[in-house]
Amino acid sequence: MSTASELLAEVRQDLAPIEAEIRRHPYLAAVKAGGVSCEALRALPGTQYHMWQSDLRSAAHLVERFGGGPHAQFFLGVLNAEVTAKEPIRDLAAALGMTEANLEAFEPSPKGFAYASYFAWLSQFGSAGEVACGLAVNLAAWGHNCGAVSSGLRHAYGFSSQQTAFLDVFAALPDLDGAAVEIVADDLEQGASPLRIKRAARLIQAYEAAFWDAMAEAANLKLPHEASAKAA
Repeated sequence: MSTASELLAEVRQDLAPIEAEIRRHPYLAAVKAGGVSCEALRALPGTQYHMWQSDLRSAAHLVERFGGGPHAQFFLGVLNAEVTAKEPIRDLAAALGMTEANLEAFEPSPKGFAYASYFAWLSQFGSAGEVACGLAVNLAAWGHNCGAVSSGLRHAYGFSSQQTAFLDVFAALPDLDGAAVEIVADDLEQGASPLRIKRAARLIQAYEAAFWDAMAEAANLKLPHEASAKAA
């Protein structure tokens, strides 16, 4: 168990720079200041709607693979979160004047959809430990940003708590580290590769950052790393 705990701690240390980048993403400050147009804000529910459709199937596949084992509740919880997400996404979209037909017609950018694509791959080929470690690390950052955007929408745009419920659910997610450590420990005992577990967390966090970059690009916001690249 201590080896799994050390591995998770090492993952968090290695990913601290991108974690900080995600949590201070310029999109959050722009929403807080009311600086993102309603048209640009539609990219959030629009992209999430298509990600949800993919993630729901991915979570169901994880339950199919791991739902009969000792950590069934963890994977059932992931699936349940996806099952209950549809109506809150609709409510967020409706607040921005989008119908479900608009959501279906919305075209997510490759950068915005990359997370869902990787999660689909992980649900098919990743070990239980890879999935659990990746989600434990990722959902903490995702939840923080959901809370920041929800607060901005309520204070700068006048959204109601019902309209931000999709974001608020993720902002209130419990810490997953305890469950992740147990799953990773079992994985390691069965010969899982620590390198693959660390890689899964690194990639899923990179795709999380890409999602927020996509939201910023939809709002025509300048990204610090892009400015640095041009200067170089």
